[in-house]
Amino acid sequence: MIVYDYAPKTIVETHKHDVEQFGVVVKGSLAMVIAGEQRILTPGDSFRVPPGTAHGARVFEEATQVVDVFAPPRTDLPKSRSDGSAKQA
Repeated sequence: MIVYDYAPKTIVETHKHDVEQFGVVVKGSLAMVIAGEQRILTPGDSFRVPPGTAHGARVFEEATQVVDVFAPPRTDLPKSRSDGSAKQA
């Protein structure tokens, strides 16, 4: 499980990975595009990204926190980023 704290107007470029991803928005809001379909997510909303599916996001005007779970767990992610924007829980 990883907690991401995104600054306002952050862009998460479109990417994909070989593991399934689940997430829930804790605070703030963002537009997320999964397999070409856009959803507006606000606190309490959840999402699922199947393995190998292209996805990305755009944070709106306020800081946003998202909790992500990867299955199986990703081993290629750092335990924390130097800017403090993500941390494994």
